[in-house]
Amino acid sequence: MGDIMDCYLHLNYIVERQREAWTVRMQGGDCGGNFGSRRDALKAALKDAERVCDLGHHVQVFARRADGSLRQIADRSAARP
Repeated sequence: MGDIMDCYLHLNYIVERQREAWTVRMQGGDCGGNFGSRRDALKAALKDAERVCDLGHHVQVFARRADGSLRQIADRSAARP
């Protein structure tokens, strides 16, 4: 028989400071909430990355530095059989 096409998303989450709060920004610009600390935002991003990977997708988590550059925090590959 034929091969089955495999389809999954590749997502980037960016933890960054926005005014008075920390946010988790998705690659399309959507904000995943406001957090009181950088640590809380990172925890939320990593937890959601695990959840999304369990659904079969790939997620990279980055933190924005004060100079605007990005530092990769995690690279979560999709859980595949």
